[in-house]
Amino acid sequence: MDRVGLVNKVKIKMDEFTPDGVDLPFDDYIGPTLDECAREILEKAPLFLITPMPLSLTGVIYKDDKAYIPVPSDYVKLYEIRYPLWKKSVRRAISTQDPEYKNQENEYIKAGYGRPVVAIVNTSVTPGVVGNYLECAKVVDTGVSPIALYVKTEKPEGLNDIFADSLTWLCSSKILAILGYADKAKLAYEQFTSSIEGAATT
Repeated sequence: MDRVGLVNKVKIKMDEFTPDGVDLPFDDYIGPTLDECAREILEKAPLFLITPMPLSLTGVIYKDDKAYIPVPSDYVKLYEIRYPLWKKSVRRAISTQDPEYKNQENEYIKAGYGRPVVAIVNTSVTPGVVGNYLECAKVVDTGVSPIALYVKTEKPEGLNDIFADSLTWLCSSKILAILGYADKAKLAYEQFTSSIEGAATT
């Protein structure tokens, strides 16, 4: 849906929650809030409703049975990584705080070809350079490129049309909260939750 259509849908939803006789100054909030909500939609949406982008494999570093793929600036979340020797794909990147990441220190339960792990790390894999990487294990450089896909940031009007209702409910909820209508914001958020769940089963 184009941006004008999305803005109008937000206005209609806001009107539903606006007290009679009250003119809420929400117009100035709609554009920036829609942009903010688009990322949140992508974070919460099921992968099968999102079109992924290929990760650039330029600058990949292989070290200690791991591959380090630079994280793009427009990264939202992992879609899929599968190295040639892996028995299965990985579709979720864990954090370094995840208990599963701590397991990588254990020789007996750390990642292997049958149990690969991808984590987002901020580290230095080349002297003097610290950056964000997708740390993939277990990996050896076979010379064959992996399947490597991610979800990138997107403008609201660039999202799948199936998210239009969810997006505009989320935007309405945030604006109502900004304007101090906490109860109405909660109701709008419940509509968002119902809508995003419905999109996943459509």
